Amino acid sequence: MINPIPRGSKVGIVSPSSALDSPTDIRDGLHWLESCGYRVVLGSHVYDKHNHMAGTPEQQAKDLMRFYTDPEIKAIFAATGGFGAQYLLPLLNYELIGKNPKPLIGFSDTTALQAGICNLTNNICYAGILLKYDFGRGASIHPYTAESFLRAMEGRFEDIHGGATVNTGQAEGRLIGTNLCVLQSLAGTPYYPNLADKILLLEDVDEKSYRIERMLLQLRQQPSFEQVRGIVFGQFTDIRLNHPDDKDINQVIDEFASVLKVPVIRNFPFGHVRARKTVPLGAFVELNADRCLLKIKD
Repeated sequence: MINPIPRGSKVGIVSPSSALDSPTDIRDGLHWLESCGYRVVLGSHVYDKHNHMAGTPEQQAKDLMRFYTDPEIKAIFAATGGFGAQYLLPLLNYELIGKNPKPLIGFSDTTALQAGICNLTNNICYAGILLKYDFGRGASIHPYTAESFLRAMEGRFEDIHGGATVNTGQAEGRLIGTNLCVLQSLAGTPYYPNLADKILLLEDVDEKSYRIERMLLQLRQQPSFEQVRGIVFGQFTDIRLNHPDDKDINQVIDEFASVLKVPVIRNFPFGHVRARKTVPLGAFVELNADRCLLKIKD
């Protein structure tokens, strides 16, 4: 069930991954949320630094749990990505999170937390904006991204068209994802999602094509992968070749999909790009690969 988060609601801000370089990294993002009518509440450790991370994992997890158990907080935003969210997974109380459903909003490294929470609680999370990415270094959020995000906060998800057909067909299932590298780092842990009856949304950034190929091979060898219903490949940005004879990213995806009997599309409008849609992870969706259409059902 996707509930709207009305203007005037309190929203929590956490830093579950890398440390911010400066409070200015998210200053404009906080102002923008406030200008949209949301009341921003900062976690105690948002601006902390502990080696590369924003505080210790225990401090970061404490901020997250504080907001999950506060009934006045209606959504939780990750300030930035980078690395480190996976450290928090064994420190969270999933029983309490399950009893206090509210979306964790972010993407990139936030995928680790979103995957674990969706898998262990069935709560819906939003792969949407990331404050430092969308507002840092003087950037302004892309209008396409802002419109989709604000509609999501109102509980309205329009049909999303975009991409190119790889395998034809239609399928329904729960949506999971999104960052391929982070998701596959959870393989073999209790936080890795059961892939059966799921629609996968996958994207990545700043990788070599052979590493993407290796991650997809690992994905295909997961025990529940044979029950996947469909796959949506988003944007794979700044993907490099390690050797001139390596496959490019489209070749990697097409070859991966060629042995599958499920609908697949690529170049969907989500990923490490300025213009992206907000999507609800854990929600029931319908994929029509013939029309390159993703429809949010609940």
